[in-house]
Amino acid sequence: MMNEWYEDTVLNKIIPNFKPSNVKFITDFHYYIDNNSYYEKVSFFEIDFLVKADNRKFILIIKFYDVSSLDLIGFGNSYNQLMGFNIKNLSNSGFEKRKKYLVEDYENNIIKFYCSDLEILSLVEVEESD
Repeated sequence: MMNEWYEDTVLNKIIPNFKPSNVKFITDFHYYIDNNSYYEKVSFFEIDFLVKADNRKFILIIKFYDVSSLDLIGFGNSYNQLMGFNIKNLSNSGFEKRKKYLVEDYENNIIKFYCSDLEILSLVEVEESD
């Protein structure tokens, strides 16, 4: 059986009962082209997410590698809420290596793309604000 994308990561260590539904908003993102480890030009996408779990708030930053078929719909409001966020591992589905993961908000479809890999860059607890 395949592990979930967040298992055995800092995310699971700091928030032991983490679920993808704890991801609530996108607060920032950065898309760019750079070289991968093989010196090939590929696209990268870094996203800052607001995570709410156990009456605490966190900023989670994930870097996605070799991004393809990127769809962003309805961005530009004061917040970009996610209603059904998930990252599906497609390794056993016969997809090519470039499409190892499907990242999507499956409820509102505001974000959807494929990537070959992902990395959790940071998870920082933030103070509650009024």
